[in-house]
Amino acid sequence: MTVQFRTLLDMVDTAVTRSAISRAMKSFALRNGFTHHAFLELHGGEARYFGDYPEKWERLYLAERFFRLDPVVAQARRSSGTFFWSAPGWLSTPGGPLKRFAANAIEHGVAHGLTISARASFDRQLLLSFASARGDFRLPKQQDLSDAVPVLMALSYRLSHIGGHSKSAGKARLSSGELLCLTWAAKGKTGVEIGLLTHLSTRTVQHYLDSARVKLGAATVPHLVAISKDIKLI
Repeated sequence: MTVQFRTLLDMVDTAVTRSAISRAMKSFALRNGFTHHAFLELHGGEARYFGDYPEKWERLYLAERFFRLDPVVAQARRSSGTFFWSAPGWLSTPGGPLKRFAANAIEHGVAHGLTISARASFDRQLLLSFASARGDFRLPKQQDLSDAVPVLMALSYRLSHIGGHSKSAGKARLSSGELLCLTWAAKGKTGVEIGLLTHLSTRTVQHYLDSARVKLGAATVPHLVAISKDIKLI
């Protein structure tokens, strides 16, 4: 899981569109036995959401402000880090509202999951959850979770800045895949090594590097890296 979290961190950090972030999250979720992902930022009584939970559940959760009742949010507020949860367990707790919440979540396929939580500036609570209707996803070892919180913080930053003035013209010209492969090439990695690091085929890596060369007018990959550094793209 550590390698996958690090790969996810690389992909989030080099994403230039929200759809690229969504694809990275979806890929990570599926590789680990989950079906959905959701980012939630809570500040006061307001919530910012980004994810692919079932649309009906998204609407219900936000309209009914279920984050005030959600046991996952309650646990996240108690401590930063990573934890696993199971909605069927909430059905046995006292209190009608919580039981109804649990039943709704299970009905919409959000029954078991992994959540990463952290406190951010100005008393903001950040959560990133991966969920499934089933509880047979692969459980990582505790020591494999050290890169989870950095992923959450990078995700929060990218979602706040994508489409804003912080994105350079150079980055706007390159796709997320091109920028990801270029960043690894600048670190001296070969096409085969980049493929292993990014879970892409060697052919796809070469395609991204060739496309980036054309866009930036470079003759070779070393030339591409030099140009990218000159224009502060990487």
